[in-house]
Amino acid sequence: MVSEKVLKFFPHDTIRKGQKEMVDDVETTLNDGKILLAHAPTGLGKTASALSVALQHAIEHDKIIFFLTNRHTQHKIAIDTLKEIRKKTGENFTCVDLIGKRWMCNQEVAGLFGNEFNEYCKSIVGKGECEFYNKVKDKSALHVEAKVFLKDLERLGPIHNEELISLAQEKRMCSYEISLAHAKNAKILIGDYYYLFNPFVQATLFNKLDIDMEDIILIVDEAHNLPSRVTDMMSSNLTTYMLKSGIQEAKKFGYPELINKLQEVNGILNKLAKFEGYEKEKKVRQGHFTDSIRLFTDYDELINELEFAADEIRKKQRKSYLGGIASFLEEWKGSDEGYTRILAEEFGRQEPVIKLKYACLDPSIITSIIFKRIHSGILMSGTLKPTFMYRDVLGVKDGIEKEYPSPFPPENKRVMIVPETSTKYNLRGEAMYKKIAEHCMQIDDLVPGNIAFFFPSYNLRDQISMYFNTPKKLFFEKQGMSKEEKDRFIADFKSARMMGGVLLAVTGANFAEGVDFPGDLLIGVVVVGLPLARPDLMTKETISYYDGKYSKGWDYGYTFPAMNKCFQSAGRCIRSGTDKGVIVYLEERFSWDRYYSCFPDKVGLMVTRDYKKVIGEFFA
Repeated sequence: MVSEKVLKFFPHDTIRKGQKEMVDDVETTLNDGKILLAHAPTGLGKTASALSVALQHAIEHDKIIFFLTNRHTQHKIAIDTLKEIRKKTGENFTCVDLIGKRWMCNQEVAGLFGNEFNEYCKSIVGKGECEFYNKVKDKSALHVEAKVFLKDLERLGPIHNEELISLAQEKRMCSYEISLAHAKNAKILIGDYYYLFNPFVQATLFNKLDIDMEDIILIVDEAHNLPSRVTDMMSSNLTTYMLKSGIQEAKKFGYPELINKLQEVNGILNKLAKFEGYEKEKKVRQGHFTDSIRLFTDYDELINELEFAADEIRKKQRKSYLGGIASFLEEWKGSDEGYTRILAEEFGRQEPVIKLKYACLDPSIITSIIFKRIHSGILMSGTLKPTFMYRDVLGVKDGIEKEYPSPFPPENKRVMIVPETSTKYNLRGEAMYKKIAEHCMQIDDLVPGNIAFFFPSYNLRDQISMYFNTPKKLFFEKQGMSKEEKDRFIADFKSARMMGGVLLAVTGANFAEGVDFPGDLLIGVVVVGLPLARPDLMTKETISYYDGKYSKGWDYGYTFPAMNKCFQSAGRCIRSGTDKGVIVYLEERFSWDRYYSCFPDKVGLMVTRDYKKVIGEFFA
């Protein structure tokens, strides 16, 4: 039974059955100080359910909410929900919407990422050369103008980061520093995963805001992305390209001793890169690399020399490859537990590149400590399936696992597995590509409007699309699209719905999640093939690691992640209770027990070769 005090904070006049169940579970989770892992399909109202309960609890028990998501669009949904709660309750709470410091910066910082931007920012602030920072504070004290601005922000209530950045720019103030100052009294902090899960960012933020981990109510949106985001954060690379660029930098700014040392390091990478057979990768022991460096210099002294030179160079050109090399050498000293060390040869723009990787395999090295210490948390996603895998991989102890049914009418969609083709590696070839294209064209012809095809890779998409013909307009997703390019691309695709458009995209890429096509903007999705990870050394190491830890290496390192990518892609089709559409899984392996058992909702799921009749009758 939903309590009256929680209902007061629920932003809508009525609460649906599925929402009521989730609200009950969130309230129990917060009261018991536990972690809820919620597989909650699109349309359930996850954000409203989680935030309303969490806010009521945070106000009553003096806690702070961290609402973390890797999607900027979800920031706006959270802000809009909080505006509705404030309007309904009259509660005067403070909310801060943070994005990366670089994206909030008023300086010209194009081309600066990660540590490079942080070092540049620290340098110009330290020298008193940032006018925007100087307008906010002097050393540690806020200026009077900044305090007045903060009072104005409090009166405005929850606002999106774009609004705050615009207001700060008008006043020539640093929007990031203003946001941090505003966050000191905030009940809700909305941001990216790294504000809590990146140890360096977390330590900086907690120190500035005087936050205790035990006072945090954590809400992780799109939580299926959390494991890969954390392992990416905790991994580091060194390449021959970085070393060659570092050598040029040392020459340009006059560090002759570093030139010789970096040439030696470059030589070590090339010497280690002796591969057997066709495989251009192998495991490397920590000492293989560090001991080779110690033959000509002290390892830690080299790091210090690189960091000193990088600091000096950034004063003149903002960016320094030497700083990136120093960071990798420091990271390389880390533990082997939960990590692997791989040397590989990869394609570069002009020549092969040797890459040394210190790669994290186990996100729970970071996440388990956080989940143990926080007050309580909610991990939620439309594809948090199976919940036990995320419990294990993230190191959640004593969690509550729940799966909620879809709130949408089942008759509004047809979901089918068509076991006519396969993208299995040993079956690939011109004959199979033509066969897949033929079935894609027949499905496209039966869908009277926009349709999206999601392929396992760009290469397979291009091979198959050579044999694909349609009177509809074709839209080819490109790799590495900017936000502006993606926005224009989606707008063009949506506008083609009258005549019909065909999106040829890739599972797990730009348009497989985080993009909504409501109404008739997309009425068909075809998942072409299984996007199983390339059986490279990293994949094998992941499988081996989870085999040793949970005896589920193939499930956790290979099968489940691939299937979740498929479900994310399929989820683009039905986004509201009035949407109608067809979802086709075009691959015989989807009907195999190993993969079929992964489907979260088998109600209405059919395995059929007679898809033309099923689709035709549905749209008729």
